[in-house]
Amino acid sequence: MRRPYRRSILAISLLLYVLAAPAGSENLTTITLGFTGRLSEPITQSALQGAQVAIDDANAMAVRRRSPLRFTLLPQDDHGNENFAVNIARYYIKENVAGVIGPWSSDAALATATIYESAHIPQIGFTATSSQWTGMGHRMPFRVVGGTRELAAALAEVASRSLGGRRVFVIQNDSAYSNALADALLEKLAATSSGIALGRIQVARRTTDFHNAVQAAMQHEADVIVFLALYPQARAFIEAARRSGSKARILLTGGASNLPLPPQAEPRLHVLEYEIARDHCPQWKKVALAYRNKFGTAPTTYSFHAYDAASILSAAILQTGSAEGPRIAATLHQMRYAGLHGPISFAPDGSNAHPRYTLFRHDGRWQPVEFFPAGSGRHEPCV
Repeated sequence: MRRPYRRSILAISLLLYVLAAPAGSENLTTITLGFTGRLSEPITQSALQGAQVAIDDANAMAVRRRSPLRFTLLPQDDHGNENFAVNIARYYIKENVAGVIGPWSSDAALATATIYESAHIPQIGFTATSSQWTGMGHRMPFRVVGGTRELAAALAEVASRSLGGRRVFVIQNDSAYSNALADALLEKLAATSSGIALGRIQVARRTTDFHNAVQAAMQHEADVIVFLALYPQARAFIEAARRSGSKARILLTGGASNLPLPPQAEPRLHVLEYEIARDHCPQWKKVALAYRNKFGTAPTTYSFHAYDAASILSAAILQTGSAEGPRIAATLHQMRYAGLHGPISFAPDGSNAHPRYTLFRHDGRWQPVEFFPAGSGRHEPCV
């Protein structure tokens, strides 16, 4: 007599299982996203790991939305070389990637821009900051942080007003990013800050010998040295400046706050970082905890920027329900996304429409002292 009752229970259980399963779960679609950079460097690995946390969150969101899309990362090491980056771009086309988180360097971004544009593959940059990249008239490049044009304006304000520089010396390397940023900074300083004595020197992008560069700054009698070479070179430069006995205030750029420095205060050291850390917000804390639990270490600033880049790209794909590049790009151009650093939206050229910056000073550890543009702040409402 109990068999009909058992059959009913079984039927109800089966129905509940079907209703709980994502629509089309028997036909899940894998969306592959590229990630390029110098993967041998720990700082690049921290960014890749931040992107992976974003992919985990995107897949969880897809399940909640009953979407058949599932994301996976396909990382490739470009060795910091434009030729490798070009080969990787062609490989990604063959692998039908729906988008690329990167490229890492401005040189790689410029070298591959036409290839990705022709293949209709969106790229979300978070370290390739040359304004030239998003100024080429293409529809596929996007950037979640400011470009060299906006960064130069903020650096000029910091060097001349915040640090009171009257004799400013710029150390750059021979990369596209550093060249563009140095040109824009010096032009901005010359135009807006009359009476400032300017100087510059260029070094190789792989060098760790900054003796001659620091000596040139001292001969210039620099009171502010702006270091515009790459993140991996910053530690060697700081050590050279210490050995030289120079008393000049030092202004570093994005990423340098990740450098492990001695705990004693060194208030002449400053860094202007991209965006504003919203570490008081629940979503920021959630991502930081997920990163620690997954990788057993603390995230870097690059981890959070890569998270934003991967998140907005996957969100656009989920919104369109498609892996077609033109549709993804059109969606990205229309989005106002709640990123970790605040709302992200793009200008018509794909650049960040409202980039912001934080000035840090080393008082035993990096402490925020000023935000740009004026009126921005660390304790803005969470979104």
